[in-house]
Amino acid sequence: MKKQVFTIILLLSVVTLASAQTQRWAIGFKLGEPTGLNLRKYGDRNALDITVGTYGGILGMDRSYRNGSYRNAGVMLNASYLWYAPLLAERMTVYTGVGAQLNSRRYYPDRFSNVGAYTNNISIGPSATAGLEYFSARSASSYFVEGGTYVELLPAFLFLSPQISAGIRHNF
Repeated sequence: MKKQVFTIILLLSVVTLASAQTQRWAIGFKLGEPTGLNLRKYGDRNALDITVGTYGGILGMDRSYRNGSYRNAGVMLNASYLWYAPLLAERMTVYTGVGAQLNSRRYYPDRFSNVGAYTNNISIGPSATAGLEYFSARSASSYFVEGGTYVELLPAFLFLSPQISAGIRHNF
């Protein structure tokens, strides 16, 4: 009888501790550069983070690019592998990571500046991210702020774009 009671108490304490920690999946929204829908799959001390949204809408509107300019926001897909460390009794985490980003934007070459013509430009390159995430004690929500950079490799080699955003995720 004592073994069964001890086993039940042990199982209940493990379940209670596990529910206080980070969940395994999160979906949310980030606002800034980039802005978009965010999906995160948590591991033990790492995560896979995928964002689909807009690129260049805040920090990159009307920006010189190659022999022309960008004058609007584009569509982007970013996937990053993150490493994180818990803080404040696992209510907060700090994270950093690397990934890749694929973008599609309208490029306005100078030779068409009088006409207003553009070409669709596809670009790709690595990205780096660092951030801070706070997990709410009252709900399954987490709030985050992050920053980093995107370095385009193709077609404009080493074209840098700063990235900073904040958002909310629902953890499940």
